[in-house]
Amino acid sequence: MLNSLRMSLKIDYAYSLNSFIYNLRRLPIFKDLITDDLYKSKNLKKVVAFLSTGWAFFKAIFFNLLYFFSIYFLASLINKSHLSLTFIHIYFIFTIIGFFINNRLLNTSKKKYFSIVLFKMDAKEFMESSLVYNLFKYLLLHSFSFLIISFFVKVPLLVIVQLVLLAFFSRITGEALNILFYKRYSYVWLNNYYLYFSILISLLILSFLPLKNIFISSNLIFIVLLIFIIISPFSFRYLVRVKDYKLIFKKLNTKNMALSEQEALSYSRQQMVEVKKKDINISSKRLKNKKGYDLFNTIFFERHREILLRSAKKFSLFLAIIYIVLGFLVLNDANIFRGVNAFFSSNLGWFVLIMYFINRGAIVTQAMFFNCDHAMLRYNFYREPKVLLGLFKKRLKLLIKVNLLPATVMVLGNSLLLYLTLNKEVYAYLVIAFYIITLSIFFSVHYLVIYYLLQPYNSEMQLKKVSYSLVSILTYGVCYYVSTVRLNYLSFGILFIIFTLLYSAISLYLVYKFSPRTFKIN
Repeated sequence: MLNSLRMSLKIDYAYSLNSFIYNLRRLPIFKDLITDDLYKSKNLKKVVAFLSTGWAFFKAIFFNLLYFFSIYFLASLINKSHLSLTFIHIYFIFTIIGFFINNRLLNTSKKKYFSIVLFKMDAKEFMESSLVYNLFKYLLLHSFSFLIISFFVKVPLLVIVQLVLLAFFSRITGEALNILFYKRYSYVWLNNYYLYFSILISLLILSFLPLKNIFISSNLIFIVLLIFIIISPFSFRYLVRVKDYKLIFKKLNTKNMALSEQEALSYSRQQMVEVKKKDINISSKRLKNKKGYDLFNTIFFERHREILLRSAKKFSLFLAIIYIVLGFLVLNDANIFRGVNAFFSSNLGWFVLIMYFINRGAIVTQAMFFNCDHAMLRYNFYREPKVLLGLFKKRLKLLIKVNLLPATVMVLGNSLLLYLTLNKEVYAYLVIAFYIITLSIFFSVHYLVIYYLLQPYNSEMQLKKVSYSLVSILTYGVCYYVSTVRLNYLSFGILFIIFTLLYSAISLYLVYKFSPRTFKIN
């Protein structure tokens, strides 16, 4: 086991050294000065070893302290009058969350790909050494962080010991549960979004109980710790008895783990828009009475339904959680009540920036290109103005439907917050709702327009047009500027609705006029 740990650390060190030299040679100033001989330099290896070790040490401590101070900050926001009890409560809940989601054995990494797939290390020994190393590193870091945080929060020593041991033993059981789930269902349980989010949301809601002066008792902490202490030896025994770690690691740590950043990005894009076998066959009912490009577009949508809706569903669920938490805080905190009320009065511009990040236009257009357009653009009839405009309209309807999912959640969430902040102006509900829907339509139009006018991809899904990147950057800049504009909701909402109508009309004209020349493979 020690030999495996030593070998994996050597691989880490070699990768850090070679990556450092490789990235250094990419800089224009060093391009001609640095040669391949530098890879053999023993002095450089010593310097890089010192720097990488120091950086890894600093990073581990920094992020662990950041975790503790984030809990401290959250505790001070929730219940400052009982700060220590709130801190203990949130740390306990977050530890239980970590039991489910913070499992390292099935995480993918370059280190695992190099060690097990390329250098054929014994996967079981690699697992054992990694598990023991990470557990003791985790134990030391949490003990040190508790020592630092104790200057800010007065937590009894006995409780600190219990919480650190709880985190330690729960991690062992969590790893075993994760492996057991994977062996039974052949996928990492975090990919089961319904299970993942139901557990996460439930536990996050429990972390806000100190708002009602309800705290986790020291007796409950002790009982849960005792349960994990009893279960963890059996969990560890199960982990060391699993025989097919090599097969598991090979399935999870695929080729893109070893690729360079640009190659990995291209590879990931192709995986992202890949159609699954179960989606190839389409029900005949969905194709009934469909003809021409309407049939063509329907087949595309049905085969790529999961790709198109996957991230929209995630964002919708994430937004729903945020609105529920905000609603809970509005009812229990007068300052947040006033802040939310003021936000809706003159800060609607922020929704432009929010919608910029959650809009799925970029992903949908990638799917369109990789699974359809990169082949069809080789035919001249596909680029005729009437064909392009007809297909553009049908795709626009599809994209609007996809983006209306998170937009609808925002409309319902905003209406809930307006109701909770005692806003009785009926037209406020209507204007803000129409504004959010219009915002969703605007970004749907915008991403599809720049795709047709600045088609940026080559057949390998690589961005080849600087103009597309510049427009994307400019879009973010404009969205950020608009988010700083302070107007009352009525003026802002009406102005944006008018702007979207004009933008959509001009965009349709531009697509009809120029896309036969611009919509092509680079």
